[in-house]
Amino acid sequence: MTQLKDLESKVQELVTLLEASKQLNSNLEMGEVLESILLQMVQVVGAEAGTLWVLNKDRQTIKAAAAYGASASNILNIELGMDEGIVGKVIGTGEAQLIENVAANPDWANRVDHSSGFVSKSMITVPLAVKGKVLGALQLLNKKDIAFFSEQDINLAVALANQSALALHNSQMYEELQRMLLSMIRTLAKVLDARDPYTAGHSERVAKYSLWIAQKLGLDAQDCEELYKAALLHDIGKIGIPDAILRKPSGLTNEEFAAIKQHTVIGADILSNMEPKDAMVPAIRTALSHHERLDGTGYPHGLAGAEIPFFARIVGVADAFDAMTTARSYSKGLSFELGAEELVRCREKLFDGKVVDAFAEILVECDYRLDEYEEQQGRGYKL
Repeated sequence: MTQLKDLESKVQELVTLLEASKQLNSNLEMGEVLESILLQMVQVVGAEAGTLWVLNKDRQTIKAAAAYGASASNILNIELGMDEGIVGKVIGTGEAQLIENVAANPDWANRVDHSSGFVSKSMITVPLAVKGKVLGALQLLNKKDIAFFSEQDINLAVALANQSALALHNSQMYEELQRMLLSMIRTLAKVLDARDPYTAGHSERVAKYSLWIAQKLGLDAQDCEELYKAALLHDIGKIGIPDAILRKPSGLTNEEFAAIKQHTVIGADILSNMEPKDAMVPAIRTALSHHERLDGTGYPHGLAGAEIPFFARIVGVADAFDAMTTARSYSKGLSFELGAEELVRCREKLFDGKVVDAFAEILVECDYRLDEYEEQQGRGYKL
């Protein structure tokens, strides 16, 4: 009978670990990965609270990157030195620790409890390591219902920590690649804008305005990220427009304007050749359709209303506003107030009403001081 119970317990542990592994590896977004790791560990081991500590890039300090429990909000972002606390010792040695009486342990960094108001009694601390490299550690605090954690608890925590460390490593690598991609896109946009001194910074401003509009409309973080990248690349097709036309200081002839309009098709074609193709779909659609207008008078295909992709409708408003408010050789540009009035005048005729309203609300909120609004929001999209 005892053997049967032990077997059932082991099977349950395996099921728990498999389910936790599936959850951990279903997402690469750093914040969600950290929260998922911590929640899985706390639930599996039956802890009252927990903290996930990540080793900073300087490898000299450790930061509380996720926390669970009654005092979680007071623990987040606390930093410890590598020589401070049980967590520092575990990260330094790479060895898990089971401590029955935290207060009596000389390595305990009690300022964490002092900062949070939490009372740590018993604790499991396990390292998060991949290929011999320790990325951080996870602390599980105060076993529910009974006084102390058991050896079985620490074995379970170590097994899950191995899965968690791999998920954390993958997420960190993904985040680095995303940062690199965004940096490359920004550089490409700056090179493009540099061809015309009158449009310097245009792509970055359009991306910034588009992001603010999306946030005001309540789009989720992933959509905001995709929109920001698409907006940076919206004018990429101008690479294919001759300088004589692109930089012409006076008005364009009908033939020249027809050539300029081709930048939408050229841009979509360029982006269509980039891999992975599925990831480029929002940027392709935005490059192609950001000059379409709600009443069907835009280009290149005369799309109307809901036929125009939503990202393109947002970028279309941001692009038009920046074009109207930027000085050119033939125009000194409108003030932000007059630019906003023009958007509102064309609301539901040329531009999506919800998008215009969101941007107008932003402009009124900051009293048309977009530099101040930018300082409040942070510069651009930050991964």
